[in-house]
Amino acid sequence: MQNYRSRLVIVTVILGVAFLVIAARLWYLQVLRGEEFEKFSLDNRIRIQRVPAPRGRILDRNGRELVVNRPSFDIYLLPEDLREAGRIHGSLSQILQISIEDIKGKVAQAVKKSRFKPVLIAQDINRDQLALIEARRTLFPGLIIEVNNLREYPYGKLGASFLGYIGKVTEADLNSNPNVYSNDLLGKTGIEKAWENSLRGEDGFTQNVTDALGRNVDSKLFLEDLHNKNSIPGDDILLAVDIDLQKAAEEALGEQFGAIVAVNVNSGEVLALASNPSYDPVDFIKGIDHDTWNELINDKSFPLVNRATQGLYAPGSVFKMVAAAAALKEGVVTADTVHHCPGYYKLGTHTFRCWNRAGHGPVNLHQALVQSCDVYFYKVAEKLGINSLSKYMKDFGFGSRSGIGIEEQSGVAPSREWKQKRFKKPWYQGETIVSAIGQGYVNVTPLQVVMMTAAVANGGVLLKPTLVKKAVTYSGETSIEYSVNIRTQIPVDSEMLAHIQDALVGVVNDPGGTGWRARFSDFLVAGKTGTAQVVSLDTKGEGVQYKDHAWFTSYAPADKPQIAVTVLIEHGGQGGVVAAPIAKQIIRAYIKLLKEKNADDNA
Repeated sequence: MQNYRSRLVIVTVILGVAFLVIAARLWYLQVLRGEEFEKFSLDNRIRIQRVPAPRGRILDRNGRELVVNRPSFDIYLLPEDLREAGRIHGSLSQILQISIEDIKGKVAQAVKKSRFKPVLIAQDINRDQLALIEARRTLFPGLIIEVNNLREYPYGKLGASFLGYIGKVTEADLNSNPNVYSNDLLGKTGIEKAWENSLRGEDGFTQNVTDALGRNVDSKLFLEDLHNKNSIPGDDILLAVDIDLQKAAEEALGEQFGAIVAVNVNSGEVLALASNPSYDPVDFIKGIDHDTWNELINDKSFPLVNRATQGLYAPGSVFKMVAAAAALKEGVVTADTVHHCPGYYKLGTHTFRCWNRAGHGPVNLHQALVQSCDVYFYKVAEKLGINSLSKYMKDFGFGSRSGIGIEEQSGVAPSREWKQKRFKKPWYQGETIVSAIGQGYVNVTPLQVVMMTAAVANGGVLLKPTLVKKAVTYSGETSIEYSVNIRTQIPVDSEMLAHIQDALVGVVNDPGGTGWRARFSDFLVAGKTGTAQVVSLDTKGEGVQYKDHAWFTSYAPADKPQIAVTVLIEHGGQGGVVAAPIAKQIIRAYIKLLKEKNADDNA
């Protein structure tokens, strides 16, 4: 009996101690560390899933959609929640038509960085695949279906050179932007890149309850702990471009390499910006594959280069407007000054030829521009000097970027100092001579030429080209809006510009004018032809690569200018023969669109 009581006491003591230990442990877990473990529990039963924001649309000036979105159902796996990985990999392989090795490789690669970040397995799956996965959703713990947005192009390739393309994020993007995810697509060129912050929007998220296997469960137990945030779509970008005029420009270019730019001479709004060859933005929708990318960047026709803003060319005789303005302002010539053109000009031991080997005879400034006499401007250049000529080049916007907002080149407005810095060599007088006719070191973009032309047309105001008119939020509010932006007032008197304007009308409409192929019967067009040498006359060959670049820059109507159009055709030959008729097509299309708009407004 005594033994029984002793044992009972011992057991009671042991149970008491055990109870105290358990109670102490519970107090420690529930009281001292209760808040910490509650948070840990919440983290394990609530999964946050991103809701990507729809990217903003890109619209033309009339609100027509140039770039829009369509839904993309993307499949992700969360490594931390994967159970029976081999079975899941096999099932997904059959449904998605992706090799098991590919799925395993993606997961293994991602696990090296983090087990807690979703891994993209398949993008833009079709409806049948989505239905099969949804029907078996409980069999795929750790699987996430994310609804993203992919770009769609209602007008196909039209405008691709300035709309730009999107591509996968880089390590630099991830490091610089905490809101960017490893599988996101960002703007890489054009409007897509320049307006990335506005187009991107703000992602939202949903919180869902999951079980121990990482599967979503319906539960009301933790409703108070769940929070959702709606995504905010990106802003729509409204361009100044008229897609009908853009279509006319690209059709006019056809298969020829070159560029066409059309702008409003009074506002600087870019109405059309065509470049050929171009590329198909569809190739970039899901992130371009390695082979297609290599094919594009190794293509010798450079389809990824926007020739309108990035192509650098000798401007040829369209540049004579600058030389004429400089000569008048500096008092080198007056409108009545006559120089004799025998077809050549001798400077020291070198002979500079005129395009007309027979010569133009005695010509004044008006006739020199109308007939595009080289000798007249050789003599003008010799009196001006390169530094004076270079100053006026810069006044007209050459040698610097226009500020259009997408990729562009600044070109070259050469001077003595520029050559010394660039080549460590002195400037020679013969280089001044050829600079006046847009040859030698002078390099420009078609966009710079059209803005120069607009400045002559509007009385001397050099405008900043406007490609984007405004940005509009999803709720319809204007977040950013652009108005006329003046870069500078060209320092040439209005009477002097009037002489140049009158001569440009003559280029198209006077007998012997080099731009007569741009002539209309019912209103006046002003313009200037240009034929830019790509090799010296002594090294001419038979191949296309030896042919001159063809230029024509113009504005209309001449008496009340509205639109300026510049055409460049690479290796096209004579500007008056090749480029002038194309400019006429664009002006005709513009006038037609204007009449249709006025008719609609009146109706």
